[in-house]
Amino acid sequence: MHAPRFALLGTLSFGLFATGCIEPLELEPPAPAPELSVSETRHIELRYLRFDVEGFEQHLSLDDLRALPQSTLDGVWLLDLELTPLVQNALTQLKQLPADEVVELPLPAQNMRTLLNITPDNVDLSGTSLDELIGLSSAVGLPPAKALGDIFEIGVTDNFIPIEANTQAVVEGLIGSHPATQLREGPVDAEHPEGLWPVAPNSLPITLGDVVSNFDDLSARFGPIETEFGMHPGFIEEAAGLSVVEDEFEMTVKVNLNALPYKGADLTDLSGASVNSIASQIATVFPVEDPDWMRVEGLVPSPSISLMTVVMVENDQFIASGTAKDPLPGGNSPAWELPPWEFERVVAEMTMLAAKSISDHCTEYELGTGVQAFSACIDASHWVEFETFNDVGNPPPPSYAWDVVLELAQVRLHDGGLKEGDADIAFTLTDVPLGVEADEIVDEIRANMAADPLALQELAENLSANTEGFADFYYWKPAPGGPVEWEGDWLFFVTADDIPVDDSGPARAYGYENPGFFADEGLSQKLSSTAEVDGDDSHEKLRIQAGDTVYTEDDAGRVYRIDVTDKPSPNRVGLDVTRVR
Repeated sequence: MHAPRFALLGTLSFGLFATGCIEPLELEPPAPAPELSVSETRHIELRYLRFDVEGFEQHLSLDDLRALPQSTLDGVWLLDLELTPLVQNALTQLKQLPADEVVELPLPAQNMRTLLNITPDNVDLSGTSLDELIGLSSAVGLPPAKALGDIFEIGVTDNFIPIEANTQAVVEGLIGSHPATQLREGPVDAEHPEGLWPVAPNSLPITLGDVVSNFDDLSARFGPIETEFGMHPGFIEEAAGLSVVEDEFEMTVKVNLNALPYKGADLTDLSGASVNSIASQIATVFPVEDPDWMRVEGLVPSPSISLMTVVMVENDQFIASGTAKDPLPGGNSPAWELPPWEFERVVAEMTMLAAKSISDHCTEYELGTGVQAFSACIDASHWVEFETFNDVGNPPPPSYAWDVVLELAQVRLHDGGLKEGDADIAFTLTDVPLGVEADEIVDEIRANMAADPLALQELAENLSANTEGFADFYYWKPAPGGPVEWEGDWLFFVTADDIPVDDSGPARAYGYENPGFFADEGLSQKLSSTAEVDGDDSHEKLRIQAGDTVYTEDDAGRVYRIDVTDKPSPNRVGLDVTRVR
C-alpha cells in the first residue's frame, strides 16, 4: 500500500534510523505556554524552510483514499456523467425482456413494456377515442394499422415512439428534474458564492467519494426530495453493484511544490505553528501541461450496474387529452401542467419529440366503389383531424398527435384491472451497461482537473497533512528568480483554506473580524493587501523589514503589536509581539 503522504523528509529520516546506527529519540512535547497578558511582550523567531520537488509522483490506491476524510473525497468532483446511454440501455433491456421474465414483473411494469413495444399493428385501440377508427377502416376494407401508420408516417410494425425519444423524455423529465442532477458542491468563488455549481444537462455528478464507495448511496441521493414542483419521488429505488473500479484501482498525480509547511505563530500564547503550504501554491502544484500529469488505472473497461430498480409514478387521476389547438405549441391538455416526472407528462413529452419528424400531409381513403370515405390529415403543428364523407361512420375527435398517444398510453397502462393511481411503475433490471467506456471517463477526469486544479486542494492538503497548531500568520519568502518586487520577507495572514478539515468539519472556526496587518492599534489603517505575489492572491500579505511596527488581531479579537527585530539569519525573522488589548 502506498503511504498517502508527501513524506519526502520522513523517508530520509527513516533511512538513518533503519541503519541501526542511531537510536530514535522520543521527545516529550513542551508544556503549553500561558496566554499573553495585556502589555506583555514575547519574542519569536520564524524560519523559512523550502524543499522544492518537481514531477514527484503521488500514488493513491483505494486503501489510501479510503483512509482520507469522506468529506474530502466527496469534495473532489471528477466529471458529470451523461445518463442518456444508461437510460437507453435500461429501457432497451425492458423492451426486449424475454416473455418468461416479463410475467415476473409487476403488472404496471408489464404494461410499460407493452407501451415501449407498441406499433400500429399491435396496438389495442379499445377504450380510446380512436376506437372509431376501427369502424372507419372496416368500411373501406382497410386495416386500422395502415391508417395509423399513414398518420404517423411509420410502418405498421414500427414503434410509435422510437427508443431515442423515449429515452430523452425520461432523462429530461424524470431525471433532469431531480435536484441532485442540477447542482453540485464546489469551490466558493465570485461566480459561485454559495459553492453550488451547475451540473451538465441530464448528467450525474461523480465525485472521488463515489468511486471509492462504489456508488453505494445512489438510491439515497436520487430518492424523494422536495422541489419547486412539489415532492419529487426520485427515480432510483434500489441500486447495487455499480462496477466502475477494480481492486487494483490507483490514481497517480505528479506535483511540483515546496513540500514543507510555512512556519507561523499562534498569537494567543506566541507559540510556533506550521501551516500547510498547498493552498498558496495550488495554481501551480499540478503540472497540467504534462499530458501524463494524472493517470487513473484499474477502471472497469465497460462499466455497468448489476441491479437497478427504476421508478416512475403516474398521476392519481386520468389526464384528459387536449381538445383545442391553443395554447400553442401543445394544446390545452392538463398534462402540460403536471410535474415533469409524472408518467403522463413524460408520455406527452416523448410523443412531441417523436412527432417532430412527421410532415404535414393528408391521406384519403375510398370505398370499393371509388367514392371517398374519409381522410386523415396532420398539419405542421401536428394537429390531427379525421373527416368522413358520404355518411361513413363517426370520425375520432381532432387532437394533437401527443394527445392521441397520451390517451392510448393511459388506457393501456391500466390493463389488467389496475385503477387510476395504482399503476406506478417500478422495474428492476440487471447488468445494465453504463454506456461509457473507461478511457472516456479518464479523459474527462483529466480535462476537468486540469481546468480547475483548485478542486484538488483539500485532497492535496490531506495528503500532505503537516499543519500543526493554530497559526494566525506565517513567514514567507519568494522562490528564487521571481520579480524584484516580490523579494524580501513577508508575513501572510491565514485564510479559511489554511485550516485543516476532516469529517467533523474545520479544526477551528475562522473567526477573524479584521484579517490582515494594520498601521494602528484601532485596526483602521490597513497596510496589507491580497495583491498577487508569487501566484497568491487570496492571503492578506505584507513585506516587512527590521524596525517595522504593525498591528494585528487573533481569532478571539485580541489586538497585538508586532515589532520586527534584526534578522538572525537570511532565512529567519525575529518578532517582538506585545498584546495591547
